[in-house]
Amino acid sequence: MQQSQTDFRDPSCAEPVGFAGRDTAGHLLQRLEQHGFVVAAIDDPGPPDAQMVALSAALGLGDPYIPALYRHAETVNYSASYSHILSNPHDQHPGFSTTAGQDWHVDGLLDEIGTIKTTVLYCVRAAQRGGETLLFNSVVAFAELREQDPAAAEALLSPDALTRSSTIPAIDLSATGPVFSVDPGGNYITRYTDNDTCTWNFSAGPAGALRRALDFLRVAADNPRYQRAVLLRAGQALIFRNDRLSHGRRSYEDSPDARRHLIRVLYANAPV
Repeated sequence: MQQSQTDFRDPSCAEPVGFAGRDTAGHLLQRLEQHGFVVAAIDDPGPPDAQMVALSAALGLGDPYIPALYRHAETVNYSASYSHILSNPHDQHPGFSTTAGQDWHVDGLLDEIGTIKTTVLYCVRAAQRGGETLLFNSVVAFAELREQDPAAAEALLSPDALTRSSTIPAIDLSATGPVFSVDPGGNYITRYTDNDTCTWNFSAGPAGALRRALDFLRVAADNPRYQRAVLLRAGQALIFRNDRLSHGRRSYEDSPDARRHLIRVLYANAPV
């Protein structure tokens, strides 16, 4: 996996790549394999839905995936293929409708690790200030941990290491699973999340191992080698491997007459 060699301190990893359809898809795929993410600059911005269809077709992503959390009667309002992320004081979604920052997570709170392979964030309108998406190369940090402290790494592979629970008001749903695993191709995949949805099972693995693992990952997440901030401009799309990177968001401020507006689309397929 080329992503294991990337260094997020290299400014070129976040340079936008022009997208004009299938002819330029190869450049996006190359960056995705190298870094786990790529910023696509749409050459001819049009209706956002049409841009997402074109991008999905060029990368072979197939149809959007609806996360398990949003397949319940209580959450049907969030079950659209294209999720609009913009501040809304009348909505209670803890991620979509607030200007607050978001801690590390992967998309798919209830889904089995590795189910959602690709996330696309398309910027319709940027914030007045802030709102950068943060990316953490968590699978590579885990590989380093496994070399330095195998017992701590093994604790993260435990099938009952982490329970994630919905924080949407009145929605009592949760899922337990490993923090990292290995896919059929032998590559590490991640479910690393460190936010208020988490309940850690510190009995997983040898005594003290999971706490050491968390300490290591929290330090690694602040290391510029593993962390990258990406500020999208209107007409740009951030495409990243949700099964290989964890992500978050810095808080932001809207202008009085124009709210920050991103569209999120999830896919069960990896780009091809």
